Amino acid sequence: MTTKINGAAYPGVWVEKKVAFVKITFNQDLLALDENDTYLLGTTTAPSATTVAASVFGVVESAVVQALKTLETRATVLAVSTYNATDFSVDVMLGNAEGWFSDANGLILNDAPVLNAQAIVTTGGVTPTTTVGSLLTVRPSAVTFDLEFATFDGAMAVGTLANGALAIGPGATPGNIPSPGNTPTGTPGYYPV
Repeated sequence: MTTKINGAAYPGVWVEKKVAFVKITFNQDLLALDENDTYLLGTTTAPSATTVAASVFGVVESAVVQALKTLETRATVLAVSTYNATDFSVDVMLGNAEGWFSDANGLILNDAPVLNAQAIVTTGGVTPTTTVGSLLTVRPSAVTFDLEFATFDGAMAVGTLANGALAIGPGATPGNIPSPGNTPTGTPGYYPV
């Protein structure tokens, strides 16, 4: 645990006595699950060949949720990053970190199957019909994940409007300071999404 002494900051996280960072890496892109990875909801029937589904945030019992449930069996999830579609991963900050341990290379769990997950159709199919927004079942063990300890070392990417990490909102200047548009909340500024 880091300490803050006489107002001086030291690297670390101040939210809880013991925290750890874990990277969940999936074996494939959760935004591009196809007919080989899914079934029609509640069946063992494959959707049509043109169907594409996502099993990330905003989907009840998604692959991400199932992986987080595994982490929660031995630790408290304090924060979760957005899904990284480049390396198919999510970063998680855990409290009560002694619940998990790894090998010397940081590997906690390898090729764990995602079970009982659901996905939402993002590209519909024809026969059998799968409409955009409908739910599918992710096939057992079609998606697997690894858990690895990660470091909080200053190499995190800078959040910008262009990379989707920021959104515009009020408050870059106080409302009592005249701004170009004379808005009551001042000149707009950017905030994390």
